[in-house]
Amino acid sequence: MALNYEQGLEAAPPSQAGLEAAPQNFPELAYQQQQQHLHQKPYAYAQNHSLNQLPSPYTDTKQTPSTVSFAHHPDASPYAYSAASHTTQLPPRGKSTKAICGCSLLVFILSCIIGLLSAAVIGLAAGTGIEAKRANEANAQVIALNASLAALGRPTATATGVPTGTALPAEVIDDGCEADPESVTGTYYTAFSLLGGLKYTRYCNKDAKFTPLMKLFTSSFSTCMDACASYTKYVSITFGRGDNTTCAAVSFVPAWTDKSIASAGGAPGNCYLKPGPQNLTTLETPNIGVAVHAGVWNPGA
Repeated sequence: MALNYEQGLEAAPPSQAGLEAAPQNFPELAYQQQQQHLHQKPYAYAQNHSLNQLPSPYTDTKQTPSTVSFAHHPDASPYAYSAASHTTQLPPRGKSTKAICGCSLLVFILSCIIGLLSAAVIGLAAGTGIEAKRANEANAQVIALNASLAALGRPTATATGVPTGTALPAEVIDDGCEADPESVTGTYYTAFSLLGGLKYTRYCNKDAKFTPLMKLFTSSFSTCMDACASYTKYVSITFGRGDNTTCAAVSFVPAWTDKSIASAGGAPGNCYLKPGPQNLTTLETPNIGVAVHAGVWNPGA
């Protein structure tokens, strides 16, 4: 009996055109159902999803980072990424330190210390500058008074055929110590009245000791003692009376009145103001190669 292949075959429904008819209860049907079950599971959706909500394979499903969300699927693999399980918690922030005027406590304390030290340094510098200024002003006053006394103290000698303004005679410069030292030694000289009228005892060919308070040029022995009186008056007013603010004696070198001779000998002046105490017993005999005369202040005269 010939086998009829058309027996037992069913025609395919119109909606399934193109599929071959297969005999009933053929083993491949069970295989296809199993394959269909296996292939459907990865693409399963929730029951509340409809077929109309399935994404089209031609639809752009790209999402921006701000719209991406992660949802837990009951059938997802245990190795799948879970946003909830990877949430990173930031450590708590430390407590802020106390601030004063926008600065930490340590910076504020250091700033206060630096400010106090700066104020102390500025105060010391200002005090030193004031004292130096007073000393310079006193020195300028002495020099100005000395120049005035030199111009008013003694007239310039005049001779026939000799122009005015020439050097003073020796007896005028040294008050006569070179010509007659015996008659001059022990006599008094009264300083300019506006400088206090102080009295000085003259000693020819004697030198007052101690380091000079000031070195300057004067026109004569007498104006040198006037400069001593001026120093005592103005410096003591500024700094108070003391050993370094009182001129107790002078040493006058007539030869150094000529500045060219003084420069050759390295002398910064011909009149040297000396501190006290001074008296006849403290005077020394000069040994510098030229004459030196001393004038000692006599407070009791």
